[in-house]
Amino acid sequence: MASAFALQGAPIATGDRPATRNVLADAVRACRRHFVAAAIFSGLVNILYLAPSIFMLQVYDRVVPTRGGATLVLLMLILAVSLIVFAALDAVRMRLLLRASMRLERRAAPGILLRILGDDRADPARRAQALRDFDTLRGTLGGPTVVALFDAPWAPIYVLVAFLLHPWIGVLTLVSAILLGVLAVASDRATEQPLRDTNARAVLANREGDYSIGAASVVRAMGMRDAIVTRHLLERSDLVRRQAALAGTTGMYLAITKFLRLLLQSAALALAAWLAIRQDISAGAIFASSLILGRALQPVEQMVAAMKPLATARSAWRSLDAFCAQPAPGTATVALPTPRGRIDVRGLGVLAPGGGREILSDISFSVEPGTIVGVVGPSGAGKSTLLRVLAGAATPDGGEVRVDGASLSDWNREQLGRHVGYMPQSPTLFPTTVHANISRFAAVLDGEGEALDARVVAAASAAGAHELILSLPQGYATMLSASDGHGVSAGQAQAVALSRALFGDPVLLLLDEPNAHLDTEGEARLAATLRALSARGATVIVSTHRTGLLPVLDKVMVLQDGRIQIYGDRAEVLRPASATMRGAA
Repeated sequence: MASAFALQGAPIATGDRPATRNVLADAVRACRRHFVAAAIFSGLVNILYLAPSIFMLQVYDRVVPTRGGATLVLLMLILAVSLIVFAALDAVRMRLLLRASMRLERRAAPGILLRILGDDRADPARRAQALRDFDTLRGTLGGPTVVALFDAPWAPIYVLVAFLLHPWIGVLTLVSAILLGVLAVASDRATEQPLRDTNARAVLANREGDYSIGAASVVRAMGMRDAIVTRHLLERSDLVRRQAALAGTTGMYLAITKFLRLLLQSAALALAAWLAIRQDISAGAIFASSLILGRALQPVEQMVAAMKPLATARSAWRSLDAFCAQPAPGTATVALPTPRGRIDVRGLGVLAPGGGREILSDISFSVEPGTIVGVVGPSGAGKSTLLRVLAGAATPDGGEVRVDGASLSDWNREQLGRHVGYMPQSPTLFPTTVHANISRFAAVLDGEGEALDARVVAAASAAGAHELILSLPQGYATMLSASDGHGVSAGQAQAVALSRALFGDPVLLLLDEPNAHLDTEGEARLAATLRALSARGATVIVSTHRTGLLPVLDKVMVLQDGRIQIYGDRAEVLRPASATMRGAA
């Protein structure tokens, strides 16, 4: 079954093939014709805005003096047709912007999501913010803010019409438009920096709030609740103060704008009346001048109201454009054969975030298919980091990892990932059903069915988790939560994660502390599973602190301070320890 994006004609990449250019700029460029058409319709809509003013002018100048009832009926028909066309064009304009928003979603969202989920080089907080920035931008481009931008260039047309009524009315309209324009620019400059600071504080407060919610159990257990609550209240108080100050400034400029608009409309009415007394204009022009001036000032007033969302959208655009301009996840130009599981690591190095100390340094080793390798060492030795790099979940700062002779960068990550079973130290399960977690969401792309169910049950059985899953409230249909514990015990979560790693009979298994929460019986069952995997030719690399899995290992790697101290056959590596123990006895 095709994905939702493919069904809608979206250019979603297959595997790791990302767009070669900035996906955001390309998507906006693809929506250009929608925006051009909306701008054209905006021009027609603004021209038809003159219909009521012209109607009023004709009624006072032609109908009233001549008492022409037939003329009045004809003018009413013309006005009704004009307003019907006006409403239709306005509706079409909004529909064009809606279509542009939907097209932007189809064209840009796949590439942005691929960058968010497909590469770990960008800062995690930046990746989390990228999709929110895109939603902000898409909402702005498809909403009333863009309408205000399209209406603003037509203010000079109304100024010109005002000059046609009388030069002094034109001068008043021009001065009024300039005055409100200056006010709009002043409003933008006065709120730009406070808005940027407030948005940054809001993002930080939301991020810290989410983290505190996730760590609520630790907070309660260690008596930090009152301190954390007070800290968040202080942060919220500062944020609310900033938001109130920003809203006050924006509201002040908006109120001044409305006041000036009403005052200037009344001034236009008074000026037109004075000119009519002098018989420089007709009586109908009195009301027409007020309407035209009001219409000329309306786009300016709309721009004042649109300054805040425009500033937010501009900030989102800059941030998202920079994010999309970063190198996309690596592409694979040639589909490689199904991997056999041979691993070669040469000169691997990983630095701590910020370029600090070395987590891994000059790691080199090889593993043949069908081999079970145990990685042991003290906490902080780099075991988890090594497995993350081997799985492609982290990018090394030096050296390379090769699978069947091909560098990880040469593999199509989706193709290789289907043959890799990775179980991190933290299960990292998704808030959906146990079935969907184990199947790696295969139903989204391939559809549900008995064949998929059989593969899920087979993976759970191989992990020794089938009976455990059946004991859950709804079995394989049990929903996991988004909390740290996922709504199940640590052992149950680990069993589901191991089942997911075994799904699809992978040829390369990377298991980080898979027996951390297992009892003796569970550990024996895991050992039998590892033997079966080795027997069918799978390569298994497992890190462990416990000795229960040592009998099934073929090779042992001892890590310390990010370096390999010993790597060899299990009997050779463990013999010195045994001899030392006998000597001590």
